[in-house]
Amino acid sequence: MELSKFYETLLDNVPQGIYVLDNCGNYIFVNSSYIRMLNMPKNILLHYNVHDFLQTKQIDICISDLVYEKKRRIVMFQDVYDTQNYGRKQIRQLVVSTPLFNSCGMIENILAVVYPLEMLNSLYYEASQFDVISSFSSLSLPEIAWDNDSFIAKSPSMLNLLKMIQNVADVDSTILISGESGTGKEVIAKYIHQAGKRGDKPFVVVNCASIPENLLEAELFGYEKGAFTGASAGGKKGFFEEADGGVLFLDEINSLPISLQGKLLRAIETKTINRVGSIHSKHIDFRLVTAANEDLLDLVEKKQFRLDLYYRLNVVPICIPPLRERKEDIIPLANHFLEHFCYEYNRKKIFSPRTMDNIMHYEWPGNVRELKNFVERAVVVSIGDIIELKNIEDISGGQHQHFHTNVLHTVPIPKSSSTTELSCEKMLDEGVTLKDYLDQCEEAYLSHALKRYKTSYKMADALGTSQTSIMRRKMKYNL
Repeated sequence: MELSKFYETLLDNVPQGIYVLDNCGNYIFVNSSYIRMLNMPKNILLHYNVHDFLQTKQIDICISDLVYEKKRRIVMFQDVYDTQNYGRKQIRQLVVSTPLFNSCGMIENILAVVYPLEMLNSLYYEASQFDVISSFSSLSLPEIAWDNDSFIAKSPSMLNLLKMIQNVADVDSTILISGESGTGKEVIAKYIHQAGKRGDKPFVVVNCASIPENLLEAELFGYEKGAFTGASAGGKKGFFEEADGGVLFLDEINSLPISLQGKLLRAIETKTINRVGSIHSKHIDFRLVTAANEDLLDLVEKKQFRLDLYYRLNVVPICIPPLRERKEDIIPLANHFLEHFCYEYNRKKIFSPRTMDNIMHYEWPGNVRELKNFVERAVVVSIGDIIELKNIEDISGGQHQHFHTNVLHTVPIPKSSSTTELSCEKMLDEGVTLKDYLDQCEEAYLSHALKRYKTSYKMADALGTSQTSIMRRKMKYNL
């Protein structure tokens, strides 16, 4: 075999997509993996220029242009849209684009290596079986952390929400955060504070539902000495004064008594407060962020919340989607909490692949808070270094009975499968273990499914599992 053919064959067997451009952006080499990613014939692709994909709107940014401009390697995510067969279907991939210079120091070619996002996940899970799961790098997700709290976003909905927050962080508009219990409303409020111009000023958190109604006014606005029986002799600052110059976060604002809503409205509009027992107004410079776990408009209809206050609070609405609607965030969050609790309790634990699949498929009605508590319980109670599903079921008290079982082990293998040709007696005589037999069944079933459905996306949908799980198993059996 001539050397050039050998190299072409070698690159065609690399699972990553690889392409080479000339100094004008024309394709001069593409490997088989890249052809499959783009779903285009090789002879057509080799007549393409990368800018053609801009014109067909299959990409929004041309990474090679950045390489030509900056004359260095560029590593970035790129969204590719398959507009030929599936409409505008988005595929996210990581591209490592490297310039190749000639003797005059000019870029002669660009070598690009392309990793589909599911491949990154599969490689990560494969590597994690040999070491303690560590936090995702900046290549896999953006993360902003304060002490034990983390803002982790990987799903499109949360990344878009993050961009919107960054746009409004430096202004003082009032923000109303809504979402189910446990979605992370306080974490979002902290991010707004940290990302804004008041980040070095106080961040005061008040849970309106946790303070008795008869004390709430004094706690919020403060009081003068002698204002009521039992009042401190020197009076006391309220939360508004504590937040002077910074951000005041009123959580569960839906619990605020209607008797105090008018006073809150005036404080927002005038930036002044009156302590209980005082006739003098005091100017306070603050930004207000509020959160609700009930629909405030429903409370308005029930006459339990003032409409004018609702409009004043809802200048910038932020709605956090529940965890079940942003599946892409579940595994990164689970791994983050796993690393955190392993460090806190000095344990070394990893999730088994089956456990990962079940974590992904569970609905998480308690959202991020439930997931965090679940991971802590798994780290503390599970036996051994690998957290298996049976361990989790033992410690969950039946809370996670809705985990999906592994479909691959419950569907009958076709009669023509090679794994069924040996009788049970013969397999027992030959010492075939249960694990070996199940692996053979799984491989045969996946092989049949791959022939029928062609792509991992369609296989995952048909088999009732995740596309990441399919990719990992394909790699395991070299399918």
